[in-house]
Amino acid sequence: MDRWNIFSQGVYCNEYELDILNTLKECERNRIPVNSVSPQLKHRTSTVRLIEKVCEQQFYRRATLHLAVYLLDVFMCNHAIPERRLSLVALTCLYVACKIEENDPNVPSLAKLNALLANAYTKADFIAMEVTILTFFDWHVTIPTASTFLDIFSLDSFTQEDYNDMPKDLATEQTSAEQFARTINETSGMILKHTLRRLKLCKIRPSLLAACCVAAGRINIKNIPAWNARLASITGYEYYQLHSICEMLLFEAPLPISTSMSPATDAGYLSEWYETDEDENLNSSDQSSYMVSEDSYNATGHYNGKRIIESSSDSDEPNVKKRKIVIIDLSFDE
Repeated sequence: MDRWNIFSQGVYCNEYELDILNTLKECERNRIPVNSVSPQLKHRTSTVRLIEKVCEQQFYRRATLHLAVYLLDVFMCNHAIPERRLSLVALTCLYVACKIEENDPNVPSLAKLNALLANAYTKADFIAMEVTILTFFDWHVTIPTASTFLDIFSLDSFTQEDYNDMPKDLATEQTSAEQFARTINETSGMILKHTLRRLKLCKIRPSLLAACCVAAGRINIKNIPAWNARLASITGYEYYQLHSICEMLLFEAPLPISTSMSPATDAGYLSEWYETDEDENLNSSDQSSYMVSEDSYNATGHYNGKRIIESSSDSDEPNVKKRKIVIIDLSFDE
C-alpha cells in the first residue's frame, strides 16, 4: 500500500494512471483462470492457511500472499500432487511470490523455508519444484491479483468530497475524512484476505473482486453510498456489477478477522497443516447463481477477453478446450 501511496503522489501519476490500470486489466484477462477440478481440493484450506501463517509470521506484503495463493491454486488445479509434496508446493509458490513482490532482503532462503517444515525436504527439492512451477507458467509470474487492484482503488475509497457530502451528526463531526478512509481500507483489506479461504471467491476477476471489497468497506460506514460516479469511473465498474458479490462478501466475512499470530514453531506449521482439512464442497453446482468468474460476460454485455492458455474448467463455452491434468510424482527422488 505504501508504494502505491508514493506512486500516487508522483508528478506524472495522473497522466499515466489510466494507462497503468488498463494494462493491469489486460494482464488479468490473460492470466490462467482458477477452476475447481484440483485432485487435492480437500487439502486446499489447510494449504492456504500454511501460506497465510508464514506470511503473517514473516510480515510479508499482502500482494505476496495473494500471488502465492493464486500460483498455488492454478498449479494444484492442473497437477495431481502427492500429499507428502503439498507443503513443498505451497512454500515454493510463496518463494516465487516473494521474489516478485518483496524487497531482496525479505526474500527467504530455502533453508529458512525448509526449517518451517522441520527440514522435511532438501534444497534440491525446492529448486526442482521452483523450476517445475515456473515452467508451467512459462515464466510469466508477474501477475496482478485482487490485492494489486485494491492497493490502487483504496487510494480513492473515500475522499474529502465524500466527507463533505455526508449528513453531519456528532459522530461525523468527530471523525476526519482520513479516519473514514482508513476504516474503509482496513475493512476492505480484511474482507479481501478472507476471500482467500474460499476458492469460489478466488475465481472472481481480480479487479472486480477488489472493487467489491471497496464497496463492502463503504457499506459499513453510515450515511455514505456504497458506490458513486467517481469510483465507477476509476474502477470501470458500475454498482449493479458489484451488488450481488458485495452481499456475498459481507455474508462470508461480516467482520474483520484477527491477524494475531502465535509464536512460530516447526510443529505448529505441520500440525495445523494436517489437522484442518475442511471439505468446502466447491463443485460448480454449489456456486451461487450470481457468481461472476474472470471469463464471464460482464454486465454491459462485453466479453472480458480471451484466455491465452485454455483451462481445465467444466465450462460449456463451445471454443474452450480441456486441459488435461498432469499426473506427476513431484518427489525428485534420486
